[in-house]
Amino acid sequence: MDKNKVTTVIQITDTHLFKSDTHEMFGVNTNKNFYSVMDYLHEQKEITPDLFLLTGDLSQDESEESYIKIVEKMNEFGKKIYWVPGNHDNIEVMKKIFSTSPLFLPVKNINLNTWGFILLNTKMNGSDKGFLSENELRYLEESLNNFNDQKSIGVIMHHHPVTVNTPLIDQYILTNSSHFWNIVNRHSNVKLIMCGHVHGDYSIKHNNIVVECSPSTCLQWEKGTIELKIVKSIGFKVYRFVNNTYAQFVKLWS
Repeated sequence: MDKNKVTTVIQITDTHLFKSDTHEMFGVNTNKNFYSVMDYLHEQKEITPDLFLLTGDLSQDESEESYIKIVEKMNEFGKKIYWVPGNHDNIEVMKKIFSTSPLFLPVKNINLNTWGFILLNTKMNGSDKGFLSENELRYLEESLNNFNDQKSIGVIMHHHPVTVNTPLIDQYILTNSSHFWNIVNRHSNVKLIMCGHVHGDYSIKHNNIVVECSPSTCLQWEKGTIELKIVKSIGFKVYRFVNNTYAQFVKLWS
């Protein structure tokens, strides 16, 4: 184990893609913005990812074609891709389309050198709010017990388990977050929670654990807003893991 090895992870989230490249969400062409982010990642030189993390709401219309667009664009990087569903996703369609690529890995945990990650499904059918089923909570507990105590642990899911003080999106939080925290707080090596869903860059410390939320590739919600207010910017989040620590930065542009 090389404790000094740096692993670079790019988080892509809330792409909200459609079957058609002409469809829009709230007046924004989400497909076009996703392609712009992918083009930027191809053209830039400063970020060399070791893997990608997709944190849900990848489709807006749940079509096969929307997920095919993800596969086609992200296969070009030749890197491993891990994913969790969001409230707008169709899990069975995701599995079907993502299984066509060996780079899209249908796993529930990730082992890096000194970090381990647990991937959870927070989708609650028929609701935009999040929920962890008994099976997911049990899996979380078992995984935390099974990971080496020397590893730092990150948990990856779509919905945020703490408020970000933007009421527009906080009404769609993880509804049984108390159950989640009851489990996580018993394990001192959990250092990080990585989420999508909030359409914005947030880093919030809760019980000595940092909750990191990434900007969307399509649009952001204005921070602090109660009403539907859009910020027409696009972006992603980058993490660099080394030893038992990490650093993050955001790439965001209009």
